[in-house]
Amino acid sequence: MPVGHAAQSDNAANSGLNAELLYEILVGELDLRQGDWNSGFALLLDSARKSNDYELYSRAVEVALQARSGDGALIAARDWVKSYPQDRKANMQVLQILLALDQTNDTLEPLKKELSLAPVIERSDAIALIPRYYARAKDKAAVLNVVSQALAPYLNAPDTAGVSWTSLGRMRLLNNDSSGALQAAQKGVQLEPKSIQPGLLALELMTLKIDGAESLVVQSLKKQKNAEYALSYVRILIELNRYDDASKQLSDITQQYPDQAEAWLVLGSLQYEQNQDKAAETSLAQYVKLVAQKSGDNITKGLQQAQARRASILARQGNTLGALKLLDTLPASSDEQKSSILAAKVQLLREQGQYQKAFDILEQAPNKDIDLTYEQAMLAERLNQIDVMEKLLRKIMVMQPDYYNAYNALGFSWADRGLRLPEAKELIVKALSLAPNDSFITDSLGWVEFRMGNTDKALEILQKAYAHRNDPEIGAHLGEVLWKLNRQDEARNIWREAVRQAPTNDTLVDTLKRFKPEL
Repeated sequence: MPVGHAAQSDNAANSGLNAELLYEILVGELDLRQGDWNSGFALLLDSARKSNDYELYSRAVEVALQARSGDGALIAARDWVKSYPQDRKANMQVLQILLALDQTNDTLEPLKKELSLAPVIERSDAIALIPRYYARAKDKAAVLNVVSQALAPYLNAPDTAGVSWTSLGRMRLLNNDSSGALQAAQKGVQLEPKSIQPGLLALELMTLKIDGAESLVVQSLKKQKNAEYALSYVRILIELNRYDDASKQLSDITQQYPDQAEAWLVLGSLQYEQNQDKAAETSLAQYVKLVAQKSGDNITKGLQQAQARRASILARQGNTLGALKLLDTLPASSDEQKSSILAAKVQLLREQGQYQKAFDILEQAPNKDIDLTYEQAMLAERLNQIDVMEKLLRKIMVMQPDYYNAYNALGFSWADRGLRLPEAKELIVKALSLAPNDSFITDSLGWVEFRMGNTDKALEILQKAYAHRNDPEIGAHLGEVLWKLNRQDEARNIWREAVRQAPTNDTLVDTLKRFKPEL
């Protein structure tokens, strides 16, 4: 039983409530109802002090917090702790109020007390929560000092070393000390190899591209038997475009955890993207087999994704009809699931270059959502039905004014064709105002500047977009601008990298056909 509950029960029988105090409490509550929180709070806190009543202290703190009186809440919470020194809830109220008041240095004692009062079985969880408590504190140096002192007794304990060094590492990271955070993760792995917490910190540092983080992740993986942790590493590898490494890790995971359905799905999807159709079909079929007897929205989404990939493989093999029939077998009990299957059919046909058929399917579909309407607009653009595309995109702008892809698509399409360039730029600028960090919209802006003859400005914008995301389509545009500026060697370097990433990208292929550079 938690300490607080025990204290509450033990003192309930000794509560000093009598007729006079009950009257004082009633008056206090009436004052609160009439909007006089000062008087009501004072009466309730006085009643709590006189009666030593646990619930009255809790009520006094609640009233002060509702009135946004941090000082009043802190007074009541500290009195509560004096009466119930071993109660975690009362102590936690003091800690949280001090944090809200940004009195970081004063939180040391209540934080130490929270960790000491936590039962052994709950102590690791209490330590793991520390970074969350202090995430919004302004004085990061004070936070690090307080947490370091509070965690000192637990940093070398065999059952808390891992989580303690992890929380300390996160505090160092909050202080922009990434090397110190890495050292903390290393210490945690060294002292408690079986703890997953330091490995999770190492994963976070890996996403920040901190040298040494990945080797620590690999070291930690050898000590863990946790498929989700291994999959988290795979996801980071995929984000870093390290597909071969991700595939190797997934192969290991599926061998070690053959019943881990998600691993088969990710492996199959990765193999599909790398055109390893036979291997992909095997992996996806295994995923479908594992989830066949299960239910739920997440399972259904995964099943749809797996079957969509399998359908695409059939289509690649020339069996488009069979692919569509496979998609028709998918369960679809909700509008969302029906839309997802429809989108999979359209994507399949688009990949096969059957743009008209894909367009017709969407044209006949009732109750299309915004995403499917946007997809239809993009198919109209492919079919060079510019008026139809504009009509659909304008419809989206009315339905959802902040749907920035619609503005960008219309503006870029005009710019790419050299049409209505001033209006095209206005649309792209509008899109960029809605999504200022989107590299593809930045690319569109650079492209419209290029079409308008502002080559130097276009170069500056496209270089910014490419530095943020070295996508082959952005690279195709940047290379063309460099070529026009007689910087052919730089253009070739950009195009070589783009070809290495996506040799079949339509924009890239078209650009290289026009300029015929020797790569």
